[in-house]
Amino acid sequence: MKTKYDIFISYRRDGGQDAAKLLVEKLRQDNYNVSFDQENLGNGDFNKQLLKRIEECEDFILICDAKVFDRILENKDEKDWLRMELAKALELNKNIIPIMLSGFEAFPKELPSDIDKVRYKNGPQYSIAYYDTFYERLKQFFKAAASDDNVMFENATKPLEVNLLLERGWLYYDQEKYDKAMECFLDAADMGSANAINAIAIYHYEGRGHERNLQKAAQWFRYAAEMGYASAQRNLADCLRKGEGVPVNMEESFAWYMRAAEREIIKSQFMIGECYANGWGVEVDEEEAKRWYNIAASQGYEPAKEKLKNE
Repeated sequence: MKTKYDIFISYRRDGGQDAAKLLVEKLRQDNYNVSFDQENLGNGDFNKQLLKRIEECEDFILICDAKVFDRILENKDEKDWLRMELAKALELNKNIIPIMLSGFEAFPKELPSDIDKVRYKNGPQYSIAYYDTFYERLKQFFKAAASDDNVMFENATKPLEVNLLLERGWLYYDQEKYDKAMECFLDAADMGSANAINAIAIYHYEGRGHERNLQKAAQWFRYAAEMGYASAQRNLADCLRKGEGVPVNMEESFAWYMRAAEREIIKSQFMIGECYANGWGVEVDEEEAKRWYNIAASQGYEPAKEKLKNE
């Protein structure tokens, strides 16, 4: 069966490769199908396959390191692959999301005409120190952000307003205006957004600009988890396993991992394997552990591949 790719990632190997690889892993944990040019390309015309994937994707992520456009500006090479990928995405009016790495200050004003319009695209600032915060903000730029990734109560209203509040909240968060960020998250949560509730949990978990409160974090993760928000289900399971903000409860932790795993959340599938391998909340079962590792590994999850390799 042909794979439908949700996201295409374009980057420079000498500046953006590490960020790209980490992002691919994180996105796949959340069940996105990501086109990553280092893998999954079959026989045939390599170039045509890449451009075909851009045609089929929903979102196009451009990883902007400090020198991402240097080669284009210096050599004026129309066959530069990053330029060709970006030009194709712009031509097809794809949802282009630039991710700004450290050292990238602004889009050059003298870009070639076929990619010049990228200067008007918005995206999040990359942060390895606060990766979960960066990642949650990134998802607000996805084309499908108003549906699959923003679980809401049945009586929730004004989904567009919710998304605007979330985007504004993460912008304030990046600017270290944490009180204003929380106002936005709380307003969105009052309107029924599980995504906003998860954001509030992250606010308490990280403790940026205020005292960290793991008890409140676990409480808010539980609210969002009970609404069916998969990332929160996984986060709550982690809290229960580690005793962060709640007493250690391996049985309940296993149950939450399983709920997320059944929704094909890759990291949770891997953690089910870990539970069976270590007896966390369930009896040790090496065959079941291997089965779950295989499920995660078949979707490209590197920790699962390592587990199978070491057996």
